[in-house]
Amino acid sequence: MNATTVETALDYGVYSYAEAARLLGVTRQRLARWADGYFYPRREGEGFSTPVLHAREHCRGVLTFPELIELFFVREFVALGVSLQRIRKTAEALAREVGEFPFSRKQVLVSGRELLVREADGLLKRPDIGQLVADFAEQLAQRIEFEGDLATRYYPLGYEQCVYLDRRIRGGEPVVSERAIPTRVIYALWRREKDLRSVAEYFEVPETIVSAAVRYESEWRLSA
Repeated sequence: MNATTVETALDYGVYSYAEAARLLGVTRQRLARWADGYFYPRREGEGFSTPVLHAREHCRGVLTFPELIELFFVREFVALGVSLQRIRKTAEALAREVGEFPFSRKQVLVSGRELLVREADGLLKRPDIGQLVADFAEQLAQRIEFEGDLATRYYPLGYEQCVYLDRRIRGGEPVVSERAIPTRVIYALWRREKDLRSVAEYFEVPETIVSAAVRYESEWRLSA
């Protein structure tokens, strides 16, 4: 990874496969297959399944914020029994309409129901797929904030919007409060103090914020 690639990645947020897998609720191995492709045995030699992600400069081992949002949709398609090849074709068709990383764009997430239904129905040959994915897009959009047409902030499910990932802040690191305090920093002090109130007073935030940060980091470490 060269210096230019690192700088570009930081502009888009950077997540290890382990943390991204936890956010997606899948194994790290499955996420790596989606992001990097994989080899499989054939009668003669090996075959290679190309990555579902088709970003211009994907860095193995980490995901950018738009790539993370894209994989939420890959997960949904896979759960519906759609092959990776057909998922890839759907993403490519949508990209021709709205640009790179189509599933992280407001045009698709908020107002793209007709587009999602049309592309999914046309490529996947199942009339229910488009509707289901459009429903998922609307649910996911409720946990996302946008800047223009691009998704910029994501609130992980289960933390009452106390914890968020913002591609513009600290390279997309999980943070809390409008002062963007890293959850890892709060967790480190809590580990030393073992007292939510004292940690909340130190950072001048409500105890609920500290509790969410500690829970987020605890769950992340258990799954890492």
